[in-house]
This record gives sequence, C-alpha cells and structure tokens, in this order.
Amino acid sequence: MKRLVIPFLLALIVSNFIFVSCNNAAKEKFVGIQLWSVRDSMNSNPLKTIQELGKMGYKFVETAGYHEGKLYGMAPDSFKSLVETNGMKVLGAHTGQIAPDSARWDSTMMWWDKAIATHKAAGVEYIVQPFMGKEGYESLAGLANYCKYFNAVGEKCNAQGIRFGYHNH
Repeated sequence: MKRLVIPFLLALIVSNFIFVSCNNAAKEKFVGIQLWSVRDSMNSNPLKTIQELGKMGYKFVETAGYHEGKLYGMAPDSFKSLVETNGMKVLGAHTGQIAPDSARWDSTMMWWDKAIATHKAAGVEYIVQPFMGKEGYESLAGLANYCKYFNAVGEKCNAQGIRFGYHNH
C-alpha cells in the first residue's frame, strides 16, 4: 500500500503545481524564434529577415550570431533598433566559448566581458551557451571544470542583470 501512496502523492503535488502555474500564467501568448533557425537568411540579409519575421507575428528573437562585439555584423544598438522597429524584442542569445585551460582563462573571461556588454546593449535578458567541448562529456573532472567555468560566466552575467544558462544538445 505504501508503494502506491507515495507515487500518488507526488503526482498530486506535481499536477497541483502545474494547475496553479498555468492559472497564474500571463493571458497573452508570445511566440519567438531562435535566429539559428534562419541563419542562412540572417547571414545574407539580416534586415529583410528581421522584417519578414516581424510580419509573421514573432514577438521576440534569440540571437545566434555574435562575433567581435557585433550581432550579425551590426552594432548592438543598431541590431536592437532593427528588431524593435519590426515589433519584436531581443530576448536571448546563444553564444559561448569552450572551457579554457589556465593559460587561456583570463583571455576567455575578457571575451565574455565584451560579449556580455554587447548583449546587454542589445537588450538581451538571457545568454545561453549551446555547447561544451568533449572534455565536459569524457570525465567527471572535465564536467567539474565546465561547472567552474559556467559558474564564473554566470556571475559575470548576473552582475550585468543577465541570466546565464547551458543548453545541452
């Protein structure tokens, strides 16, 4: 009997949480797009692509095109303006670096400082690293190194009002 009671109680708690969460959800629904899905169009004609996405009814975008302080070849404020002019918001970003060894730690952290500043200027609320190097999968020590690295990046993001996460593929 006890074996049946515990799963039943857990199911009841979870379903109650879902019910309460859904009832408290915002009434208006928004649909966004990760720009990686249209990367070829973004790389060839970002202006037209953003205009078309706005016409389709998307309300926010998540970038996947950061390079050297620019988003899709544009200054962050210009990119933000383009997106907002077309009725959307820059909500998130996919970007990152592999976990550095001790010799590259400082330069990687400087890269992150610039990346975070760029994304903040674009209005990003979330930065997600969408990959780990193979060392993160090969051993507990490699994974622990990524945890240390992601925590350091997360602290930098938090200090700028941006949330950081890892998207495992």
